[in-house]
Amino acid sequence: MASSVENNNNNNSGKIQTGDNAPDFELLDTNQEFHKLSNYKDNQTILAFFPAAGSPVCTTEMCNFRDSLNGLQQKNVKILGISVDSPFANKVFAEHHNLSFPILSDYNRETIEKYGVVMPSLGKLKDYKAAKRSIFIVDNNQKIKYRWVSDNPMVEPNYEEIRKAI
Repeated sequence: MASSVENNNNNNSGKIQTGDNAPDFELLDTNQEFHKLSNYKDNQTILAFFPAAGSPVCTTEMCNFRDSLNGLQQKNVKILGISVDSPFANKVFAEHHNLSFPILSDYNRETIEKYGVVMPSLGKLKDYKAAKRSIFIVDNNQKIKYRWVSDNPMVEPNYEEIRKAI
């Protein structure tokens, strides 16, 4: 069963809910290659938005996805990690932790706006818009199948709940 942690939404387009069409995006990976969500329509896709590459909780979360990737690939599931960090910072992060799935840069913050997961400040960095820790599972029809958004960047998603939603 999909769950949602309520959030304060600063997105004028409204909250993305389960059953909604997943907004398409085109973001750069760590090698500065573009990835479009619509190119993943042959798979279920986990969009894992995270606040900051290299931070402790983000590292734990991305490593949890890395470690469960083999089981997910057998179910034809793709994972895309998304942060507002630059492709260069994401590359160091991905290489340091052997992340084998794309880590994408939403450096212009358009995708976090589309998905309604903007965290208005990151720690003591006032007005530094980062991604709220959030998970969206997009099905083969590009619909949101599962949604989880946290206002607290220290809270990890429920990985077992994500597995069950697939």
